[in-house]
Amino acid sequence: MRHTLPHQKPQKRDTTPGLIYLIGILAYGAWGGWVYLLLTSSPQDLKNRLFFLGTFFLAIFFTGIFLFYQISHATTGKTPRIIFYPAVRRGFFLGVLFLGLGAMKLFTILTPLNAFLLGAIILLVEFQASRRQA
Repeated sequence: MRHTLPHQKPQKRDTTPGLIYLIGILAYGAWGGWVYLLLTSSPQDLKNRLFFLGTFFLAIFFTGIFLFYQISHATTGKTPRIIFYPAVRRGFFLGVLFLGLGAMKLFTILTPLNAFLLGAIILLVEFQASRRQA
């Protein structure tokens, strides 16, 4: 008597990973934390300002990951595994840009030239990282 295993459906590897939905929830949580600090903490204390910048960085970072992933997924036909890592990198660079701008504002050195130079440096680093990966 021949025994066979039951037929299993093939798994789809190109489905959206569940991690992207967790990142969306983390983005909502980070924005909630930022709004909480905005409404309840005193801006006079340096510690509160640093918490404010930290939660703002996390909110921009997670939102950037989610948006860059969804935009890349909609515009390219690549697998989710391929487009996830560049989305994380771009979200991180976007978060660093806003963190740097906030820190410059905190130390009162924010000028349009400094903002442009910081943005240009981060953009050039992203171009180099994208070029190296391709």
